[in-house]
Order: sequence, then C-alpha cells, then structure tokens
Amino acid sequence: MAGIETTSAKNSGGFTLVEILVALVILSFVALGIAGLFTHAMKTNASGHDYAVLASEARFALETLQALPFNHADLLAAGSPHTMTPVNQNFTITYTVDDYDIDSWQQASAGAWTASTPQDANIKRITMTVASTNQVLDGRRIFTVSSLKIPG
Repeated sequence: MAGIETTSAKNSGGFTLVEILVALVILSFVALGIAGLFTHAMKTNASGHDYAVLASEARFALETLQALPFNHADLLAAGSPHTMTPVNQNFTITYTVDDYDIDSWQQASAGAWTASTPQDANIKRITMTVASTNQVLDGRRIFTVSSLKIPG
C-alpha cells in the first residue's frame, strides 16, 4: 500500500513540461498581438499630435497676418503665393492674398466679388496652406484656411 500512495501523490502534483510549453506558446501569440496594437497606437498618437501642432501653426501664422496693417507689404496680392517662416521647422507655410472691391453687403452675400487693385481694395482674402514635412509618419497632412481682412 505504500507504493500505491506514493504513485497517486506523484501524479497529483504540479504541471508537466509539455503543459508549460503549450501555455508559453499561447501566451506568446497573445503578447505578439498586443505588441502590434501598441505600435499602431503609438503611430496614431504621433499623427494626432502632428495634426494638433499643424492647426496651431496655421492659427499662429494667420493671426500674425491679421495683425498687420491692411496695406502692409506682406499682404499685397502681387507676388502670391507668399511663404512664411514657421515656428516649427516640420511645417511649410504658403499663402495667397486676393484684393476685392465690394460695394454692398448684397454683392458680398451673392458672391459677386470684383477683383481689384490694391489701391481700390476694401477687403482682402488670405488663403493659407500649412503642410507637414514630417517624413516619419505615414500620409500627408495639409491644413488650408481662408480669412478675410478689412481696413482698420
């Protein structure tokens, strides 16, 4: 009877080497799947950050142009498209300026804007494009915005 007790006690203890190897293989597949999710999340987070900085760069550049006097040299339609030095060197900024002479709000709301010379213009349309030059991230990120400037 002593032999029977030791055999049953021997079979009931711990995991076998095969069971441990199977568990490790299953765990490895799960870990590889999760690692792929982490790399995707890192790229998505970096791309989102790039978009946020892109929008901030565009807002800062447009506010800089809006702060200039109406007849400032940087707001002349001649020489368009203009370039601007960005705060962050991972971006390029280009903008165009169009001069218009609008006689009434009815003309403005109808979209019948008459192109004019800088001397006769009473409204300027600034169209700015900010592009990311970050080569690390996939895809192309471009932000275009238009703004109107009036004298005064």
